[in-house]
Amino acid sequence: MRQLPSGAFAVSYRDDRESLNFTSTSRISYILHTVSYPFSLVRNLYFSNSMENYRVLGALGSGTWGVVHSAEQNGTGRKVAIKKIKSERSEEGVNFTAIREIKLLREFKHPNIIELVDVFSTPDMAICLVYEIAETDLEKILNNKQISISLADIKQHLFSLLKAISACHDRWILHRDLKPDNMLYIKDGTMKLADFGLARMYGTPKTRLSPQAITLWYKPPELLLGSYEYSSAADIWSVGCIFAELLLRRPFLQGKNSDISQLDTIFTVFGTPTDVNWPDHNTLPLCARGLIWDDVPAIPFDEIFTAAPKDAISLLRSLLTLDPNMRFTARQALDHPYFTNNPPPTSKEKILVVVIS
Repeated sequence: MRQLPSGAFAVSYRDDRESLNFTSTSRISYILHTVSYPFSLVRNLYFSNSMENYRVLGALGSGTWGVVHSAEQNGTGRKVAIKKIKSERSEEGVNFTAIREIKLLREFKHPNIIELVDVFSTPDMAICLVYEIAETDLEKILNNKQISISLADIKQHLFSLLKAISACHDRWILHRDLKPDNMLYIKDGTMKLADFGLARMYGTPKTRLSPQAITLWYKPPELLLGSYEYSSAADIWSVGCIFAELLLRRPFLQGKNSDISQLDTIFTVFGTPTDVNWPDHNTLPLCARGLIWDDVPAIPFDEIFTAAPKDAISLLRSLLTLDPNMRFTARQALDHPYFTNNPPPTSKEKILVVVIS
């Protein structure tokens, strides 16, 4: 890569068949107005000057894209979480995952979507994303055996997730990484969907999207079979896996570190794809190359979810179907009688998210 002027940023973006390069000699906001996304997503972005606006309190953890610290906003005293994302090599410039997340979240205001409070750059070519701070996430809740989860609690968790993903799909946004640790909970019990680094706009005919998205245990069969053209149904499969995990209190479909193993796990439960239960499956890349499975029957859900009420199993079947064209939309799921039948969902204020020792 060519030498950049002092203070410049470079963005290298490679997604599916695209390879784009952008440079800016001023602020990152220039980059955000240059990439090929709808202008309405980025026009109102703004940045504070520096880390001087915050007092770091401590480390919260680290992930694939960076380190997260808790901090206090000077002047307001507001507690926030700051995710610092830095490329391994300075010449690589700003991580495009951060750029995508900024663009999608900056104008996305919803009670069940994490709030992006601020964004700023640092002298060492890192970008810092400032979020409202959460107390915990669903994965930690599920793993904490001191926290009991009632059927009414499950209903509230699922309702909040469906409200969030319905809002995404109404805006033609695929999240593409739904899983329990991306469902955060703030102090009043409100669920906040987070981590939009893999999110993409969809809906344009013949738009190619990478099948290398979504964490393995929550990944739908069409992506595992190599599909480059998929829809909101991919997110709905992940929602169904999370619902099943809430009912079982363990991950539902636990493959062994490969797409083929995950497909084996799925087909063991749902049966082998056929022209009846999934008419288009043979057109997908791995099937078109001759990959086949032994014929196995589906296992009835009421034999797996023995403690679940019938309306819960009915909704679960509508979320987890092999054929993506037959899955419920988020709006259809929200209208399912499951949410109006007894017991009513626990109010978010009464959801237990942390145990005080």
